[in-house]
Amino acid sequence: MITRDSFENEYDKFVKALTRRVKAYLRDPNAENVHRLRTATRRLQAAFTLLPKTTRNQNKVQKAMSRIKKLMKVNASVRDQDIILSKLSMYKQNRTFERLTEDLRKSRRSHLEQAKELAMSIQKNTGLRVKTTDLSDSLLEKRYNKVVRKLSSKIASELPLVREDQSKVEELHIVRRDCKQLRYVLEMGEFSKPPKPLVTLRSWQDLLGAIRDHDVMLAYLRGLTKSSEIQLALNTETESRNNNYRKFVEASRENPISRFAGKP
Repeated sequence: MITRDSFENEYDKFVKALTRRVKAYLRDPNAENVHRLRTATRRLQAAFTLLPKTTRNQNKVQKAMSRIKKLMKVNASVRDQDIILSKLSMYKQNRTFERLTEDLRKSRRSHLEQAKELAMSIQKNTGLRVKTTDLSDSLLEKRYNKVVRKLSSKIASELPLVREDQSKVEELHIVRRDCKQLRYVLEMGEFSKPPKPLVTLRSWQDLLGAIRDHDVMLAYLRGLTKSSEIQLALNTETESRNNNYRKFVEASRENPISRFAGKP
C-alpha cells in the first residue's frame, strides 16, 4: 500500500539526500561518495516513475532528470574504475599492477572533471521539487501497481535466459538494474514487515552486484597484454564470478516476484 502523504515524505527525502550526496561528492569524490551518489540518484529515479505523467513531462523536471542521467552515465565510468582499483589492490603488488593502478587513477581524474561539472549544475538548480496536490491516494496506488507489474513482468521474462547462459553479461546487468529499481519502488510502500519479494530482491541484488563487479574487472583484464600476473588475476576473477553466478541461479529458482507479474 502507498499513500500520497507517505510518497511525498519519501520523495522529499530523496531530493534532500541527492543534495547532500552531491555536496559530499564535490567536496571529496572518493569511491564511497561516488557509490552513495549513484544510490541517491537511482532512488530518486525510482520515485520519479510514480509521479503523474503530466508532472513527469514538465519542462523543468525533464531538464533536471536529463542532467541526472548524464551524470549517472559519466559517473558509471568512475565507479567501474573504482571497482577495478579496489580489486587490483588485493593482488600482490608488482611493477605490472603498480603501472596499471597509476594509469587508472589518471583516467579516473579525467572522467571526474566532466562528472563534477554535471554535479555542480545539479547543485545550482535541481528542478526536482514537484507539487503532488493532483495526486490522490487511489491514483498513486494505481500507478504504483502498474510500475510494479511492469518491472516484475520484465524480470520474469529476463530470468530464464540469464539462468541458462552465464555468458549473458549485459543481460545480467539489465536484470540487476531492473531488480534494483523494483526494490526501490517496493520500498516506498507501507508495510508492517518487509514482504518476501522485497527480501528476495535484496538478496539477489547482493549476488548480481558481485557478479557485475567481476564482469567489470574481467573485461578490463581481457583488454590487457597477457602475462603470468594478468592470467592469474583472470583465473581468480573467473572462479569467483562462477561461484557467485551459481549462487544466484540457485537463489532465483524460487521467484516470489513473479506473482506481481501474473506469471507462475
